[in-house]
Amino acid sequence: MNFTTQAAQDILVKIERDPAEVRHWRQLLILCFDQKSIDTLQTLQAITAGIEQIWNQRRQRAKDAYEEAKQKQRSTGSTEPLPSTTVHSVPLSVRQKETFIKLAKNPQQPALLYRFGLYLEEEFGLPQAACALYERALSIGPEDVQTEEKVIEAIKRLNARVQEGPRKPSHITPGSDMGVVISPETMGVKSPSHHRPSAAALIKRTGRLSVDRSRLQVGQNILTETAWPVTQKKLDDAMSRLLTRTAVVCETAPRPMRLPRSIAPSQWLEFLEGHVTLLLATLEAQDIIIRTSINLEQAPRSDVAARTDLVLALMEEIEQGLASMDTAPKTTSLKAEIKPSMAQLEDIFEWIDAGALAEAESHLRQVRDDAFPKEQLSEVWSHLGLAFQNNHESKRAMVAYQKARELNPENLQAWFNGGMIQHEEGMLHPALQCYLRSLELDPEQAKIWCNLGALQFQLGEFQHSVDSLNRAVGLKPDYSRAWDNLAGSLCALDQLDEAERCCLRAINFKTDYADPHFKLGSIYFQQNRMEDAEKAFRKVLEANHGYPLAGHYLAIVLARTNRLENAMEICETAATPPGETELPSLAWNEMAFHLYEKGELHEAIRAYEKALAFTPERAVIWLDAGVAYQQLGELQQAMLHYSQAVDLDPELARAWHNLGAVKTEIGDAKGGHQALEEAEKLLARGR
Repeated sequence: MNFTTQAAQDILVKIERDPAEVRHWRQLLILCFDQKSIDTLQTLQAITAGIEQIWNQRRQRAKDAYEEAKQKQRSTGSTEPLPSTTVHSVPLSVRQKETFIKLAKNPQQPALLYRFGLYLEEEFGLPQAACALYERALSIGPEDVQTEEKVIEAIKRLNARVQEGPRKPSHITPGSDMGVVISPETMGVKSPSHHRPSAAALIKRTGRLSVDRSRLQVGQNILTETAWPVTQKKLDDAMSRLLTRTAVVCETAPRPMRLPRSIAPSQWLEFLEGHVTLLLATLEAQDIIIRTSINLEQAPRSDVAARTDLVLALMEEIEQGLASMDTAPKTTSLKAEIKPSMAQLEDIFEWIDAGALAEAESHLRQVRDDAFPKEQLSEVWSHLGLAFQNNHESKRAMVAYQKARELNPENLQAWFNGGMIQHEEGMLHPALQCYLRSLELDPEQAKIWCNLGALQFQLGEFQHSVDSLNRAVGLKPDYSRAWDNLAGSLCALDQLDEAERCCLRAINFKTDYADPHFKLGSIYFQQNRMEDAEKAFRKVLEANHGYPLAGHYLAIVLARTNRLENAMEICETAATPPGETELPSLAWNEMAFHLYEKGELHEAIRAYEKALAFTPERAVIWLDAGVAYQQLGELQQAMLHYSQAVDLDPELARAWHNLGAVKTEIGDAKGGHQALEEAEKLLARGR
């Protein structure tokens, strides 16, 4: 196998960053499959199977720990949080990491396979997976005698541990039927038609609910959204009159400040208050003293209406004071005393709005923290962060939001928007802290509860996710996204009836919303309500033709309702999200099964190969594809596929049986006898 291609190099870089991540190893498998590198593919399959066993072991331990803690909580009444059932990573020692990375670059190295097998046997407690690695290393042929002896000794050691199983069933007569090919539908094995991909399993596996990326509405609990623009214009007019009056009596008057319209009323008022304060300071620097009786701190910061009245009253007092003055003083030296930073915020806003973000950031860093009220500077940084975020410059946005939070720890937008970026970047625990801090500042924001619920879902805390999303819909009953996310969390808890009701509520408030239609379809599919499932998936594709996985689900529904030709057309064009392999493989396997049943063996093989492109680690698909090849008389291809099956699953009796039958048929009597003997042993143990 040549690992010098750019695609291979990209995968190897990923493995170096995270050697135990099984998705990267699967990508290597697909690459080998595409390039027909059979020997390397067989080895990589054994390696990937071993890594998957490590993950399964970790998941089982996490599940056991959760159940134990849950039982303890019930018996003792403890309120300690339950441990997560989600495994995010597999910790490796330095030597283990080095071995994984070397194996990725050179899978055909017997010494590395032996070392990995030892890890599986001694450090992870997975003797069966270890044995598969040892046998693969031996089949490659170690270059030195010492390694070969170690591998043989390891295999003997593991075989000695295997306890004697029960005697073989009396109805199996050795050699009587062992030369007959075992087809997919024989030996009591269920066909793919008996499999229903679980809505709960699918939603858990995809691990993501939708995040609301819109901005929070802050400080609009007093003034309604329709009343605020009128009030805003009134304040603008008053400020314009005040600046005009100032220019008459003042040699150097402040320039008008263009305030951003996108921010919430309370934040906009803070800018205006800062501008009025700046105007008074400018007048005072030119020996123009205006006596005022208004204290802006008299009104609560959250009461927009009261603060508006105070600002208007203050501007009216200043205007009356200026009206009593006739001419501007002529002191040339005063002009130099005006600090240039006083007019900088207006320019910074203009640069931000014009898209000159680097220039805006550079000048904003030059503004002293004490030149303006910290709350005002915090909002400017927050506004810059939002511009970076909209421009998909996440790192620079996070820096801006961090600065905004340092200046004003109560800047709700900076906490929430920063949390969203971390959420999208996969930094779940830091994002969780940001969302929780946002809720401390304002627990009545439905969007924060919605995003918190989506994050808790990703952490595997499904019940907490349900609780948070219930808060979201309680605060905003017409919140379609929250209803849809709540349905997803309920699916993960297998509460399908309640999840269905939540989907219908989401659709009621937003009829063309594809996500709840998709969840409805998966729920109906699991409940075997095929007609309802078909309608739901067609609704999804009407709303979003490229909706991931909806086409695969619809294809399975059509195949099971005897519309195979239509099902094949839809399956060919169905969209697949990156990293999702389970459902596409099941869909193509479904097509293959029905084509096999109809006797269309060439088309069935093509469908099996499509399924293997998504899940090349599935031994049963290799087995069933081998059966189709054998039915066509292509014995070499059949033997190749059966060999792949037994390499992936050494305990798959049907694969050993068929491998023995086909080897016998092509004249390899010894190999055929060994394979049939292995099948007989497995059948005797109930495999």
